[in-house]
Amino acid sequence: MEQANNNDFGQQRRRQLLAGVPFFNEIARDDQDEFEQLEKTTRLWVAASGESVIRAGDVDSTLYFLLRGQLEVLSDTAPESPLYYVSPGEVFGTLSMLLGTPRSATITVADNAREAVLASLDFNEFNDDDGPYSLATRLAFFHMIVHHIRWTLEVKRMQAPTHELVHSMRKLPVFHGEKNSPEELAALKVQAQGLAELLCRWNGEGQASTGTLQLT
Repeated sequence: MEQANNNDFGQQRRRQLLAGVPFFNEIARDDQDEFEQLEKTTRLWVAASGESVIRAGDVDSTLYFLLRGQLEVLSDTAPESPLYYVSPGEVFGTLSMLLGTPRSATITVADNAREAVLASLDFNEFNDDDGPYSLATRLAFFHMIVHHIRWTLEVKRMQAPTHELVHSMRKLPVFHGEKNSPEELAALKVQAQGLAELLCRWNGEGQASTGTLQLT
């Protein structure tokens, strides 16, 4: 996988690609200055058919968005049968990012895709108080992460409504204080961590029916 340069994508094309991701659209709609800052720190990557974009066992703080193409999520035990296909607009890489744990699966460009184009962000720039982003942008970022993991857990819950971890889902704290405040951001961080730990536990059980929803 190679980082794209300005000769690969001009600003207009970059923005067209990023427009397929709700998070980038939200920032562009609410604060153009923040969106321009986001553009500066967003890296674009190009990967060829069959090339790996994430390898199981790696540890890093990068969050990825697929902008074009299709990706396959592969397990070490059965690499010939993809667990899940990542489509344009989807985010992945959240578990390793939040928990500091190794990536749980390898993700490659699907054989039927000529190439894939991805965007990446550094989690630390949103998590640290002295990062480059405003409170509103950081709130939007953590809202995205919480929503994404909670949706994944809800799918698992619907597939296994009597599972013992369903009760743990209900016990996760929900913020009831002032919206758009530093307190809400702190609560979202705690919630994201708790959801990630719960999903990691559920994934660790190796349930075939829900293995397709691992978030590496």
